[in-house]
Amino acid sequence: MVKQFAAGSCYSYIVSSDGNCLIIDPHISLVEEYKKYLTKNKLTLKFIVDTHTHADHFSGAAVLKKELKAPVLMHTKAISSVADRRLKDNDEIRVGSSSVKVIYTPGHTDDAISLYGEGRLFSADVLLIGSVGRTDFQNGSPESMFVTLLRIKTLPAETILCPGHDYHNLRTSTIGKEKGNNPFLKEDNKENFVKNMRSKVIPKPFNIDNIIRVNQKGEASSIEMISPGEAAKILKSDQQSKILDVRSAMEVSQTHIEDSINIPIDIISAKIGELSQSKQSYLVLCHSGNRAAMAADMLMQSGIHNVKVIEGGLASWEKEKLPVIKGQGGISLERQVRVIAGGLVLTGIILAWLVHWGFIFIPVFVASGLVFAGLTDNCLMGILLMKLPYNKNLYKSKLGGGTCSIS
Repeated sequence: MVKQFAAGSCYSYIVSSDGNCLIIDPHISLVEEYKKYLTKNKLTLKFIVDTHTHADHFSGAAVLKKELKAPVLMHTKAISSVADRRLKDNDEIRVGSSSVKVIYTPGHTDDAISLYGEGRLFSADVLLIGSVGRTDFQNGSPESMFVTLLRIKTLPAETILCPGHDYHNLRTSTIGKEKGNNPFLKEDNKENFVKNMRSKVIPKPFNIDNIIRVNQKGEASSIEMISPGEAAKILKSDQQSKILDVRSAMEVSQTHIEDSINIPIDIISAKIGELSQSKQSYLVLCHSGNRAAMAADMLMQSGIHNVKVIEGGLASWEKEKLPVIKGQGGISLERQVRVIAGGLVLTGIILAWLVHWGFIFIPVFVASGLVFAGLTDNCLMGILLMKLPYNKNLYKSKLGGGTCSIS
């Protein structure tokens, strides 16, 4: 049995058989969810597998190892103080009556592995849905990625693909679908593949060096995670405790918690002095828990230790039906485009009907722009709207890092 968990765009998995299980790529913000799932299904955790050293989020491996006494498995090339057992190509991990085979899949990083078994490929950050992992992380290599993909393409077409990330809310695919639709998997010329990969210039994930350091040393275990319910109780009983919301200004304008402090994560380093002088305790919050854990680590590294992370972020806070304030912000960029495009089309038709036929070119122009946006995923109207001072203020504090995907 396979259970998929999501923390934002990060996917992790519990694979179980005969009352035993392994966790693949546990996320720091989901530790309590994993434990609840294990308890509910009466499962014993046998192994924790980190498929590579993550650079975009904190791993929950060290925490689970400490609390559930299960060994951590990683590839032989992984630089890690957490790993108890080292894996190599073609090793087998048995869980109950089932097993998964280790496939060494370098390219995204040099310590990357995928797991194959029971008709599934857990491809981590190597093969993604419609894309592949970027190759500019720890000793990543487009040449190695090309060879890795050639090997993956030999798997049966019906193999279910379980990636480590997806940025479009897609959960699974198959090798057959990816061979037909994924442009990186369709490329058969190594020189063209490498040239295309090297041409991509993508921002690195926020605070990447610190994330890698924490994951290599297992220091995420020192970040205290609390449930939204616990956070609500602390806020009622302790006047010195405040929610520190590290989401963007746009996110906060749409939904936020009363009396919370908003300092987006990409500017939090400039506010360290101010936060340390306030003598307050901080309950750090983001949407799903990923940015909050990063921000908490930054605060702790700067000497601020009265910090806790609200597990699952605002999504879990709302799920537990705790109070929020909604609708205080502006109109999203997508809605602005819809309103303006619809308004221009309607205006052009009315003017062409009442004034002069030449005005019909207004809706024609708008329609052409929408077709172009659909085909290229680049909306010129959206780009122009982003230059307005109103939108600059709303969107300027988005998390300023990249993803693990090359796309």
